[in-house]
Amino acid sequence: MKNKKLKPKEHYLTLPWVFEFEYIPEEDAYTAAVKGLMCYSNGKTMEDATKNIKEALELHIEGMLESGVEPVVVDETKITGKLNIRTSKSTHLKLIKRADEEGVSVSHLINDAIIKQYG
Repeated sequence: MKNKKLKPKEHYLTLPWVFEFEYIPEEDAYTAAVKGLMCYSNGKTMEDATKNIKEALELHIEGMLESGVEPVVVDETKITGKLNIRTSKSTHLKLIKRADEEGVSVSHLINDAIIKQYG
């Protein structure tokens, strides 16, 4: 979401971020992550991991804002799996022909391409 008027960092820190914690017995420590962001930390205790992930989130948000990217909390309950895209008629025709050659639907063809590219 570049080129959008971004709010102050403090606004984004108040969003309902979801933290995920996992105890790692081999290290006798906790890992912490912010769901939906590539933001991670850890700590010897749950309290340390909580404090550290909140500090990491603040730094992560600062970096995003400096890059002109708006931090957004993803509400996974609203993800439907539907994706509507627009493309040129010629590209659409190529997709139809390719899907027909492979014996799949255009949706299946596009879904496979997305999985190959992004996992």
